Parts: sequence; structure tokens; C-alpha cells
Amino acid sequence: MLRFLLPLASVLFCLTASPCLAQGGVQLSLDGTSGPHGALVELSVTAFDTKPMEPRPVHVDLSLYIAARTSSSDVLALLSARLQAAGVTTVRPTTDKRLASLFVLEATRVRARVGDGLELTITTSEGPPAWVRLERPTQLESASTLRITALGRSAVDGRTGTGVLTLELGAKANAPSISNALHKQAGALGWLSDRPELNSWRPLRVGDGLQVVGCSMSVTSADPWWLDVGL
Repeated sequence: MLRFLLPLASVLFCLTASPCLAQGGVQLSLDGTSGPHGALVELSVTAFDTKPMEPRPVHVDLSLYIAARTSSSDVLALLSARLQAAGVTTVRPTTDKRLASLFVLEATRVRARVGDGLELTITTSEGPPAWVRLERPTQLESASTLRITALGRSAVDGRTGTGVLTLELGAKANAPSISNALHKQAGALGWLSDRPELNSWRPLRVGDGLQVVGCSMSVTSADPWWLDVGL
């Protein structure tokens, strides 16, 4: 009996004492400057604080009003400081005033929306997303375009290839219809993908069976969409 309990104990230890849940690096790229009336930047991050002896999950919700003509670099500097204060590890490698990047380490989920002159791209740096989900604004008044770029790599010979999927978001688009449209369009492009839930989608393979190892997602719109990405 004991020989069966020991492997079970090892599995339980892995599940409870260490972050065996999928996690990795996420890059937030912000382009532009806030508009003449400022902008609202909303960001929700779930990540592991790895500094303690036993890493612990940390959840941070930020809703920040940014003054007019604030640069993307300044916005990400503020977000980085707030995340670090909560125990989330971040890296901000650039000081470019218009296009700036912030890397969030050991993340499990990032949910964000920006607008009013700012455009956000979320990139999974260490693997494919576990899900991609979009939540529409209360009022949709302008044309919106979702762009997804996926990098694939062969497990046999290491060759790589990139696939690009673009989806126009209509006035009646919602999370389930977007998930369904992504699945259909990915199939038409020769991608392999699935829908973890009715309102979410994820890419698995692109091109000639190349396994997705990283993915970038952005929405171009005057109306702020929630972009929700899991790892």
C-alpha cells in the first residue's frame, strides 16, 4: 500500500507546494500617447511572486486615469511600479517615448483594455496562450480589428514559421461569436486551434503542423475592448 501512496504524495506536493500551473513571461507593448482628454488604462494581472521560499499567487487590479498626452513609456513605468509593489516581477527594457514594452514574469493571466490614443499588444513569450478572450465595450461605435500573430516551430527539425490572422469585429460581435469566428478562420488558414470554452479560443499549430511557441494579440479600435489572455 505504501508504494502506491508515495507517488501520490509526490503529485500532491507538486500541486500544493510549487506553481505547477502553467505560467510564463508576457510582454505588454504600448504604442502612442493618451488623447487630448487623457485616457483610462485598466490592467488585471495574476502572477506568481517567486521571492518567498514558497512562491505565492498574486492578483493585481489597476484602473488608472492618465493625463492628456502621456507617453506610452510613462504609462508602463507606472504600471511596472504598481505591479512590483504587489510582488510581481517585471522588466522594462526600453525608454522609447512612443512605443514601449513591459515584461511581466511568471504570469498566469493578463486582462487589459486601453483606449483614447493608446494601443496595446499582449504577447506570450514562452509558449502559446491557454486562452484568448475578447469582451466588447458597452457601446461599439467604430470599426474594430483583431490581429493575431503566432510563431510556430517544428518539434522534428526546429524550423519556424509565422502565421497572421486578422478578424474584423462587427457591431454585434461578442465573446462567443468571436471565438467561433477565430476557430473557423484559423481552420481556413490551415491552423489547428480549439475553443477551451464557448467564449474563448487558442491557437495550437500554424502552417505545416508547426507547434505554436509564442503569440501576439492586439485590437485596433477607437472603442476599448477587454483583451483577456491566459497562460
